[in-house]
Amino acid sequence: MLETTLLPHTSSGVHFLSAHAVIRQLIRSSGAGPGDLVIDFGAGPGTLTAPLAATGARVLAVERDEAFVRKLSRRFADQPLVKVVHADLRTVPLPSRDFSVVASIPYALSTVLLRRLLSRPRRALVGADIVVEWGFARRVVAAQSKETAAWARKYEMRVARRIPANCFRPAPRVDSAHLVIRRR
Repeated sequence: MLETTLLPHTSSGVHFLSAHAVIRQLIRSSGAGPGDLVIDFGAGPGTLTAPLAATGARVLAVERDEAFVRKLSRRFADQPLVKVVHADLRTVPLPSRDFSVVASIPYALSTVLLRRLLSRPRRALVGADIVVEWGFARRVVAAQSKETAAWARKYEMRVARRIPANCFRPAPRVDSAHLVIRRR
């Protein structure tokens, strides 16, 4: 079983992806475009939300921090394709229609999010391009536990690239990975 420790809400375990080349690769890899529904979990300041919206996709920017929600709401007020959702990724209702995920989430929430996305009886998730901790990504794609093996039967999972810690502000202590997930 994958292990994770949930950080308290007040913890500062937040690292914002700041490398433009990595952001462009995430968006390009996702294939997001007009008519698609894409969720940016942990949208923060909108680092991924803005380029996702530029593809013409409908974007749900899910953020639990009230200050970021206010900033996102102001930033995207004139963009009808972006809906800012003040919610926690652990509990926000997921769409019943096909959707994709492009997100850079706190490491501590990686297992929780993948369980929500990949263990659903209905297969609404089309694909995901998620930034997670390097070691976590390697464990997921190895599919050695019962849980990850079950996910691998429904989804193709691979590491697209390693993302060095210096691509974030502030930099985490470990590298990250661009985890690609596609429905089989």
